[in-house]
Amino acid sequence: MGRWFTETVVDNGRLPLFFLLVSFLLAFLFIRFSVRMIRAEVSWWPGNVTPGGMHIHHVMFGLVMVLISGFALVAIANYETPIANCVLASVFGIGSALMLDEFALILHLRDVYWAEEGRSSIDAVFVAVAITGLYLLGVHPIGFAGDFDAYQEDRSLGTLALVLGGLAFQLMLAAITLLKGKLWTGLVGLFFVPLLIVGAWRIGRPNSPWARWRYADKPSKQAKAWIREKRLREPVVRAKIVVQEALSGRFGVPVEVPEMPEIPKAAPASAKLPNRLVSSIQWRRTRRRLRRTPVWRLPVVLVSLSMVLAYTFVAIDAEVAEPTGALEIDSDLDIGATATLLAVIAGGMITLTGLVFTAITLAMQFGASQISVRVVPMLQEEAIMRWSIGMFLSTFVFAVVIASDLALSGQRASPVLSTSIAILLAFVSAFLFIGLVARVGMILNSSRLLRWIAAQGRTSIFRMYPAVSPETERSPEVVTSPEAVTSPEAERTPDTVPPSETVPPSESTGPLGATTTVRLEQLSSDGRILLAVDVAGIERMATKWGVTVQLMPTIGEFVAQDSVLFEVQGPQLRVRPHRLVGALVFGDTHSPTVSPAAALQAIVDIALKALSPAINDPGRAVQAMDHLEDLLMTLAPRVHHESDDLAPTRIRGTRRTWADYVAVSTDEIRHFSRGSTQVQRRLRSLLVTLVDACPPDQHPPLVARLEALDAQVAREWTGSLDVSLASAPDPQGLGSELGSTGRGHPVVLGAEQKSG
Repeated sequence: MGRWFTETVVDNGRLPLFFLLVSFLLAFLFIRFSVRMIRAEVSWWPGNVTPGGMHIHHVMFGLVMVLISGFALVAIANYETPIANCVLASVFGIGSALMLDEFALILHLRDVYWAEEGRSSIDAVFVAVAITGLYLLGVHPIGFAGDFDAYQEDRSLGTLALVLGGLAFQLMLAAITLLKGKLWTGLVGLFFVPLLIVGAWRIGRPNSPWARWRYADKPSKQAKAWIREKRLREPVVRAKIVVQEALSGRFGVPVEVPEMPEIPKAAPASAKLPNRLVSSIQWRRTRRRLRRTPVWRLPVVLVSLSMVLAYTFVAIDAEVAEPTGALEIDSDLDIGATATLLAVIAGGMITLTGLVFTAITLAMQFGASQISVRVVPMLQEEAIMRWSIGMFLSTFVFAVVIASDLALSGQRASPVLSTSIAILLAFVSAFLFIGLVARVGMILNSSRLLRWIAAQGRTSIFRMYPAVSPETERSPEVVTSPEAVTSPEAERTPDTVPPSETVPPSESTGPLGATTTVRLEQLSSDGRILLAVDVAGIERMATKWGVTVQLMPTIGEFVAQDSVLFEVQGPQLRVRPHRLVGALVFGDTHSPTVSPAAALQAIVDIALKALSPAINDPGRAVQAMDHLEDLLMTLAPRVHHESDDLAPTRIRGTRRTWADYVAVSTDEIRHFSRGSTQVQRRLRSLLVTLVDACPPDQHPPLVARLEALDAQVAREWTGSLDVSLASAPDPQGLGSELGSTGRGHPVVLGAEQKSG
């Protein structure tokens, strides 16, 4: 032990650091023991330092000691003073311990020493001990661990660029890890980089900034984050609390704080504008997400890369084939066999490309004729389609280039590396083909397709209505704690339109209430259907210009040439119409990824296709209504909470109400359900379920449709049996005679013993 101490600490000049760590630990243990004695009111232990009745916290003594020792260490830095360095380092360690022991007091600017917030002081002490211990062992963080040694040797710009690039990458991983709420992983990862890779790769903590920015519209990732928090982190936190209280005493004791006099709140002059940087980033993400991706772009890129790689490996193989080459690879492959193998790969890839084109054409035709035209753009955006075509064509081109060079160059050795890469690409293409077959099978399977569309709609619901009160909804997949529910103050994504309210006329209108219109004059090359609105940007512009802006079309609406986009009320001198038009995104179709209404419309289209006389498949319509009920149950509390949380803004626009969503989901199906008892029973069950789950102010549209359904049943069915069957709500359509009202049948298990 003595030899290790001499070699590791003394010989490397770390003796002052050792004194700092030891004095820090001893001072921390002493001061904690002291405050626990004072808290226990032990008579023989000196109490608090209170000259003149004023309580002086020990952070003040620590501050003085840190200032004096730090100044002295800087003053004698150019002199060989090993003893003085050790003494001053000890003083610095004692002062640091006294300061960090009341870190929570400095952080909160009030006495929370024994409150729950006081745990942050112990966390700060643990961090300081860990970092000092790592330094003492010779482990240094990023940038101080000899990263620039390579540059010091050759002094080349290339080496410097590589070193700086590596450091920037590691710091980026550290920033991502910390943003994901993994404090200890990020801090220790600065010393051990593999921890940063793991921390940046794994999912973030549910309340971290990363989760608020990236998981707001991804309920599956939110659920996964909460599950990991409960399964992995909570046991570690409980163990840490045990260690903390063993060292420092029990926290969470109420602290008597003098009541502050109540200060009357002034009425806000205007609503707070959204953060410019955050809203701009969100709007760019929305535009990128909704931008139409050309089908040809990825295949062209992959084919171009395959040509570059092919010529590169041809040059490498030529170098290998030279007798005096720097590389020598032994190969038992015959040139003729290699050429045959490359020809087989090329022929197989061009065949797979034809199969992919046939599968995509079949899927598009089936989607347009049997399902819904709204589904076709979703299929075109599937990445597996583009990757399959691109990978098959690039493998074909790679094999053709290698085979052509083999035939034209007349070389006597087989191109080992090129052939190996071609075989690897063929295997990758085979796996992609399996994924493509699975995706096409999903499209042809109406049940899986409905589930896919519903998942897209659920994602758009969470994106458009991120806020829901804890009393109205608790997700069954997420930990049911108040912290797991997004607060009402959460920022809305740019593809939502504010309510039809505005600030008072005295604040929004200009002289004489001047009004002008902004029309669609230049057609968008992406389409004419409104997909998203930069609400935050328009609100900032309206506030800056001193006007009120009203958006005329709704999201998902087709906008014709020269139609009115905005009505601007107020002074017109500073208004820039092109900036308002630039805050809109247009596209070809209103897809389920854009808004919940599009998902409901797509599912309704599938149900209507199933109820058409040419197909006549009420079972598929019942499956569609299962997903409609699920989406409406998710929408109801969020739309209700949104209507309660509306605030006046300078931008007005139409927003879909709860009655709109009910109408979109049920009215067309009700009209097409004539003569189908199964569909009418399932539709009635959907409406009854929503009535039971929704608050009373959301009942009117549901009750109105139940009454319309009753009138329809009375018109269509004359027999008493048919009327009773069609009037019974049944979640399975025709699962039983009495539907959901007859679920009370007893289930008898085992044989009944006869008496006698």
